[in-house]
Amino acid sequence: MSALIARLASWSLIALAVAGVVIWGLWGRLEAANTKLDAANAVIEQAGKDKVANAKAVQQLAQKLTDTETKVVTVTEKVYAAPVTRDCAQSPAMRAASDGLRQLFPVGQTDDRRQPAPAVPGPNVGSGQSQR
Repeated sequence: MSALIARLASWSLIALAVAGVVIWGLWGRLEAANTKLDAANAVIEQAGKDKVANAKAVQQLAQKLTDTETKVVTVTEKVYAAPVTRDCAQSPAMRAASDGLRQLFPVGQTDDRRQPAPAVPGPNVGSGQSQR
């Protein structure tokens, strides 16, 4: 009977050791699963924060675009609403400039105003080659 008890004790110790190893392995897998779950929850939480921040940024950009469009439309309307004038030539400064040009080039000298440019010999002068 003591041999039977010794044999059962050794088998029970082996069974306890195997059970301990299995429990230790399962415990490690549980910790790994919890770590993955924590990481996934952190990603979900960050995604929620990013979604809120992105919505705020989109709203600010839309407002800025609206403000810019309003400014552009206002300036464009002012340009289109400006009166069309041809008074520039009638201003005192333009009149003085025109009078000065008339004094430099009197009416009788219209032929002298533009003279053709003097002929300048090119690099192929005297080589017998024609320029094209």
